[in-house]
Amino acid sequence: MNTRFPVWLEPAWKQLVCSWQQDRLPHAVLLAGPDGIGKQLLADRLAALLLCEQPTAEGDACGHCQACGWLQAGSHPDLAVLNPEETGKAIKISQVRELGVALGMTSHGGRYKVAVVAPADAMNVNAANSLLKTLEEPTSGTLLILLTASPGQLPATVRSRCQQLRIHVPGAGDALDWLRAGAIETDLGRRCLQIAGGAPLAAAELAASDQLAVRDQRLTELAAVYNGTRDPLRVAADWQGEYEARTLRWWQGWLQALVRWQLAGLPPDEPQLAQTLQQISESVDCRQLYELSDRVTRALNSLGSGLNRQLLLEDLLIDWARLAGRPSARVKATGG
Repeated sequence: MNTRFPVWLEPAWKQLVCSWQQDRLPHAVLLAGPDGIGKQLLADRLAALLLCEQPTAEGDACGHCQACGWLQAGSHPDLAVLNPEETGKAIKISQVRELGVALGMTSHGGRYKVAVVAPADAMNVNAANSLLKTLEEPTSGTLLILLTASPGQLPATVRSRCQQLRIHVPGAGDALDWLRAGAIETDLGRRCLQIAGGAPLAAAELAASDQLAVRDQRLTELAAVYNGTRDPLRVAADWQGEYEARTLRWWQGWLQALVRWQLAGLPPDEPQLAQTLQQISESVDCRQLYELSDRVTRALNSLGSGLNRQLLLEDLLIDWARLAGRPSARVKATGG
């Protein structure tokens, strides 16, 4: 992936550096914006600046001191990173309490102590309330950096105690330039940006993995279930595994695209997706699409909850097949 710092992050970075130069950094910063646009890059650069022993006057870590070496090795004692213990699960109150204790200790190098919470909206209610205590009584020389794609899901009391920086999706030109600098061919980059909602880092991840091929396969399978050429139970079994959550997110996006198409007459920008969804858009009631979209969202939120995921996928795919108006929920598998 391209390691060049993205141009669209420069305004936010300059604002943070100016606050640092004037010794006016807040005790908490909330970086808000869609996933895949570089919020983590901004947080990493700020943490590196504050932990460095010899930062430049322009506001960058030197990259050579002992503190920079620790940071590059992922072992700096004054940096704490708070993530869910398992992907898709909540950040727990016990994790936030441990963070509070760590931030209350004297820094190892006599400089800042930095904590990055990502995604901050993953904190459950108790965890957010516990973090609020840290925000209300910050320890001198500490900085909390909260990252979120959904700031509205954070309590207003938490948001109000942070300096908020909104990071927007860049223009297509800047995004494509950045992808090309990372050796991603223009047509592939453009398609990945369409799929990623314009988020360049998410597009780069798509281009560098097998996700595009898996996504195309999932779309083909979903169309086949709707057309009656694949058995929904068979497809549900195939969907188990590494890409299960991503598949549900893709499906959620396709349902939302169908709803937009019906309500606003706006087909998806992605030609292959529009071609696949056209028949469904013309034949399925919008209310049914809404209901199924809500159920897919609930299924996403329930991952990791202990529910039988196989049965969950089967139920969703059976109801998807029923949208075509066939009398039988389960169709004979003629497509393998």
